[in-house]
Amino acid sequence: MLFALSNIVIGCVIIALCIPLRKNKIRMNCWYGMRFRKSFESDEHWYEINSYGAGRMIWWSIVLIIIGLLTFFIPPGSRAILRFAPLILIIPAIETWIFTKKL
Repeated sequence: MLFALSNIVIGCVIIALCIPLRKNKIRMNCWYGMRFRKSFESDEHWYEINSYGAGRMIWWSIVLIIIGLLTFFIPPGSRAILRFAPLILIIPAIETWIFTKKL
């Protein structure tokens, strides 16, 4: 039950943090956003990379939420591996990094 709830909460928090990035509401800063070297080269790169990265992060957070919901239907003895489910958020980070290489 704890794994299910934590995956759902983590997914929701990541989505909430990514919505302003996706809408290009966050100006270049050193604390919040997709912080790759290429992001800081120009405002155009900042907004493009953050919009793309936030979109990918939102999509994978939805996957994490679905995993959390499905966890309620998995027998307790089989849930241990799901404690690592938030690691799927590494995938959008890698996707965004690859995206920056194409700019």
